[in-house]
Amino acid sequence: MLKKIVGIGFILIVLGSLSQAQDTTKVKGFEYAKLKPIVHFFANAEYNPSAGVSKDYSFWIGRTLFGFNYDYDKHWSGKVLIDRTRLTGSMNTMYVKVANLRWTPNNRLAIEGGVINQNNYIPFETFWGYRFVAETFQDRYYIIPSTDVGVAAYYKISKRLTIDAAVTNGEGPRIDQDNFGKIKLAGGLTFNPDENWETRIFYHLKSSGETGFTAKENLFNAYAGYRVGDRFRVGAEFIYVDGFLCISGAKSYGETIFGVVTLYKSLKFLVRCDQISVIKKNNPTLFPTSGSALITGFLVNPIKGINVCINYQGFYPEEKTNKPTHRLLLSFEYRL
Repeated sequence: MLKKIVGIGFILIVLGSLSQAQDTTKVKGFEYAKLKPIVHFFANAEYNPSAGVSKDYSFWIGRTLFGFNYDYDKHWSGKVLIDRTRLTGSMNTMYVKVANLRWTPNNRLAIEGGVINQNNYIPFETFWGYRFVAETFQDRYYIIPSTDVGVAAYYKISKRLTIDAAVTNGEGPRIDQDNFGKIKLAGGLTFNPDENWETRIFYHLKSSGETGFTAKENLFNAYAGYRVGDRFRVGAEFIYVDGFLCISGAKSYGETIFGVVTLYKSLKFLVRCDQISVIKKNNPTLFPTSGSALITGFLVNPIKGINVCINYQGFYPEEKTNKPTHRLLLSFEYRL
């Protein structure tokens, strides 16, 4: 109940601030012109004919992001995002997804602290561009949080080459540091050889002090993407995890490839194929299940900030004892 009150209070404060945006009066040095509201919402209407499912038809909210960005000056800025999202089944929750302070002393270096974006898959998610249709590989199969509590630094070596490093608690923004003080170390390198190509490699090392989770999780990730304006886009990503979920002997690896092509004006066709393999090491219930997935559909952008996509999503388990799933969805998003 307290979380709901705090969340509603936050929304009312921001709405009150925005309603005064036309007033040139400053309150304690606050400048409304420097406040940029952020609203991102997406939802789905779903038909699921898979054998054994409890609901053939369903309507559900994928995510609601609400917040703002504030530029104190040309070097300092702050960002707050509240995420109203679905955890499991029909249960929803609201939490602080981003709450960071960013310092950019020059055009090469940037440092962030607080609840920050993790760079494990955010760059590839941005390139993919259709999170409202489907999560990226790491998000969907490994459920790795896109944000965490910690510090990150970015350094632009040249126009084409950027490196980054982060130290976070490894638990995600909804959970405090564990009792053992274990952290996650991460680093990446982004290289864009020209305006069309984008490539990146990434690594993280995560430890857990909990009983039975004695291994160090080593995640290696690489992706490449190529685009020709808004007409054509193709991307591929490979992931390998040793010590998966900090379980000794557990491993996972997989790859994803997708393509998007413009058919006519804002009408696009997209297709994506995933392959996931998990070596469970005496943990038969370990998620995810090995198998392959197909995501394909048609997308239209009737006006800036609004996307609608009718799509099919199927998963075909490697183990014959598990049944394949088939889903037909009408997905949409809007951004402000």
